[in-house]
Amino acid sequence: MPILALLVIACQVTCGLHVVRSGQERYWIYLIIALPGLGCLIYFLGIMLPDMLGSYNGRRTIKRLHDSVDPKRHLRALRDELEIRDTRDTRINLADELLRIGQAEEAATHYQSALRGIHSDAPDILLGLAKARFASNNFTGCRENLEHLISKNPDFRSAEGHLLYARTLEALGETHKAEEEYQALSKYYTGPEAVYRYAVLLRHMGRQREARELQEQIQTYARRAPKHYRTLHKEWLDLSQQELRSLQQD
Repeated sequence: MPILALLVIACQVTCGLHVVRSGQERYWIYLIIALPGLGCLIYFLGIMLPDMLGSYNGRRTIKRLHDSVDPKRHLRALRDELEIRDTRDTRINLADELLRIGQAEEAATHYQSALRGIHSDAPDILLGLAKARFASNNFTGCRENLEHLISKNPDFRSAEGHLLYARTLEALGETHKAEEEYQALSKYYTGPEAVYRYAVLLRHMGRQREARELQEQIQTYARRAPKHYRTLHKEWLDLSQQELRSLQQD
């Protein structure tokens, strides 16, 4: 069978599956079958492409494409904005972008600069500074920032900050304290990351059976969870699966 015919059939099957899974009107299937190639093109442009662009994954894919073409376009705009208006928000926005692209040390300087006046103990800025210091392997500084954050903002609650604190303790070699924090996190943290990291810590502590049980819990929950949960947490679910295979081989 010619390659072109195989490609057309593959397109028809792909579009047909999308019709069924997305709950589109069944006349699309007739169009796709009756007009090979053209029907698929019409369906892709009319239904699939707008669906992709409007979805979270679609928007994320487009953003990644833009970043690959011009990875520093946001950074240039944010630097320009800071030159015009040196405010708390412009500093934080620039710091967030620097941290996102891996320039953690410079990000830390901007977070530090934003800690001024009435914002000198702002929890969101202190958390950003802690993230930047963690990314720079300044774990002692990260811990100091997080403890200062809590002392000045006792009512502040952040699962992300709690996870960062547990990871910092682990990085500093305080494994038993880190275990306590991971254990507390695993009871309320949304998503599998906290439990995954807790299981990895247990494995490093030589507690393979407990680590395996936690990774199995992650996979069991993922199988029963809605599709969007598996899509949203794909990175950690894949890592958990790999870790579980390794534990099963021990």
